[in-house]
Amino acid sequence: MDIRLLTFDDIKKWIDLSSEYDCYVKELVHDLTEWYNGNENGPSFNFYMESKIKQKEAFMAIDDFNNCLGIIAISLKNNRITFFGISHNADINIVGNLLLKHSLNLLDKNRNIGINEIASKSNWINKLREIIINNGFIQKEDSLENGVPVNTFIWENNNGKK
Repeated sequence: MDIRLLTFDDIKKWIDLSSEYDCYVKELVHDLTEWYNGNENGPSFNFYMESKIKQKEAFMAIDDFNNCLGIIAISLKNNRITFFGISHNADINIVGNLLLKHSLNLLDKNRNIGINEIASKSNWINKLREIIINNGFIQKEDSLENGVPVNTFIWENNNGKK
């Protein structure tokens, strides 16, 4: 397994991975239009993917055949993880921990680091939350992201105590 930057040729893989999560989003909202098309507070998914690729802030875990095992995207400017998805065909713990640690190594640990996760009660999303928490994040609040309820987690800088 390896981690590499996403390219524009990988957009279909990213869309396919995101589609694996549609069932969890549908638990929370029936219409995925705002989730994918964006709103006044967030861009469309296509615009978002293209900007993350241009900024070299999107990474994919791949197997020996270049199959997508998971994707993580970050915002260096906002010190956030902005996308975190693991393929249902991959080992969620191995791939999830690898991608999360990769992103934490790129972000500024002298500042708080945030990540949102959809507020689904599904077993798969609960496993993602567990990975997030086991990597030092604390659940802080709930909010909306493109019309979908999310849980916000923060990795807090405690003056080097982490």
